[in-house]
Amino acid sequence: MTLSKKHHYVPEWYQRRFMYEGQNTYFRLDKFPEMINLPNGKIIKKGEILTKGPGKFFYIDELYTTNYFGQKNDEIERHLFGKIDTDGAAAISAMSSPDWMRLIHPHILKYFEYMDAQRLRTPKGLNWLIKVTKPKSYNDLLMKMQDLRTMHITMWAEASMEIVGANNSGTKFIVSDSPVTFYNSVFYPKNAKCLFPNDPEIYLKGTRTIFPLDMNHCAILTNLEYARSPGKLKAPKSRTNPRYFGNTINKYDDIIREREFKEEQVLSINYILKKRATKYIAAANEDWLYPEKYLKKTNWGALDSVFISKSTKLFGINRETFIGGKGGKLIATQDEFGRKPKSEKEWLEKEKQANAMREHVMKLLAKKRSKK
Repeated sequence: MTLSKKHHYVPEWYQRRFMYEGQNTYFRLDKFPEMINLPNGKIIKKGEILTKGPGKFFYIDELYTTNYFGQKNDEIERHLFGKIDTDGAAAISAMSSPDWMRLIHPHILKYFEYMDAQRLRTPKGLNWLIKVTKPKSYNDLLMKMQDLRTMHITMWAEASMEIVGANNSGTKFIVSDSPVTFYNSVFYPKNAKCLFPNDPEIYLKGTRTIFPLDMNHCAILTNLEYARSPGKLKAPKSRTNPRYFGNTINKYDDIIREREFKEEQVLSINYILKKRATKYIAAANEDWLYPEKYLKKTNWGALDSVFISKSTKLFGINRETFIGGKGGKLIATQDEFGRKPKSEKEWLEKEKQANAMREHVMKLLAKKRSKK
């Protein structure tokens, strides 16, 4: 069997979502191109902008190839990422559809799984893993990547998620070599938390996750407390009940789909994506590679205002989720931060609350039917 060689850390199918229909090539910018000094004093930025198809960008040869006893193996690329990409493509397509509410149910977990894998499979993600896990070898690094590739899902599932649009903007969303981008308004790009391969931790209240889905759709995930009440003093503090890998309940009917961004807002997103990219960004239009040229304000902290939603879906406090079975039996419950009853006494109290709520709803429904 011939082993695969070109391993895309940003898949080709994902890149094509940022191209016009029928467009075969697009523009890739190298943020740090090789500088060549000519005898006449001119400086050439070698390869700063290239125009090629998705197959030529965002890959490293044998990036996910393991090597045991001199035998190379590409099963991580073919099987692991093959399945993740297939499921992820369907999930992102469903999430960006106008009919998303009907389509997303079988894909919601795969959507989060793709995001998490995409975050760790990039050069930045792999270098972060090296720093944090200190692997014994490259094989060990790739094994650790597989072990940790779902680490963020719990906190993303409990966050507020908003899908914003760029349909009314001449400028569209761009793609970067770090598609799943963390932004926190109080940690500027030169802060230690933002120096390669670091990012502000997801458990900090003000850390927002930015994930463009295509040219016209971008997902923004924000810790619920901060989405309701943002502020500079709150941004560096820990969210309530932060944890990785924990079980939780996701209410995807709370996803906010209410805002079409103006051009200035799209430029703000693209500016953050560019600043947090490791080396490369790409776009269907060359002008979109330079958001800083057209953005009125580039103050890092002030950019946070772009993300503030006034949706009624953020209203409320101390909300709880109850899941019932046959006969009204309570089978699962947690508050909005994933906290569950710690004792039998607490569980019985929650069951009592759930039954009272159920009876109240049944009475309201009966009353409504009697009026018809």
